[in-house]
Amino acid sequence: MADEKNEFSDLDVESDVPETFNSGQGDSMVSSGSMGTTYDWSTAPERSKAPPRIDLNGKTITVLKAEIVLPSVDTPWEKSRDKTKDMKPCTFVLFYDVEGQQEFYSGVNVFKKEDKYSHPTIYGQGTNQAAVLLQTYAKFKGKNPSEVSLREFMGFLNSKPKAVIKAVETKNPRTMAMIKKNLIDKFI
Repeated sequence: MADEKNEFSDLDVESDVPETFNSGQGDSMVSSGSMGTTYDWSTAPERSKAPPRIDLNGKTITVLKAEIVLPSVDTPWEKSRDKTKDMKPCTFVLFYDVEGQQEFYSGVNVFKKEDKYSHPTIYGQGTNQAAVLLQTYAKFKGKNPSEVSLREFMGFLNSKPKAVIKAVETKNPRTMAMIKKNLIDKFI
């Protein structure tokens, strides 16, 4: 047992494509058989849909929890910006303590590795919403974003931290409509 490698020990190490994700029993995230994989309904979200978004600009909130939802098998693969890797976007959502508010942050992806998914990744030097949130956390901790592992980041977000919200107007990539999002401006 002492010889087994901890799958989280090198999450903060930069690599072109992260290690392949496997569940605790060693099963693939993507079903390899024609029958598929039985869905564990106990992991299903308890919410039916998000409440209407309210403007939280300048307000102090508590992050109740953060989740990364992996893409379905049917989600088509996209090419990375440099066109060298196949990737799929994940759903990254933070739940706030104000009237059931939640916010979706873009920029978390999995990469294809032998028909399986890598661990979710956030490019710490990027400009998307997840990268900016990671940079905000790194600044709060006095670190370089490249020093922050996904495990550390998600652990912090799930420790009920307090933050100040900034309302940001952005384009919805699906509908192309302009929407306001309640994104974290700083941690306090």
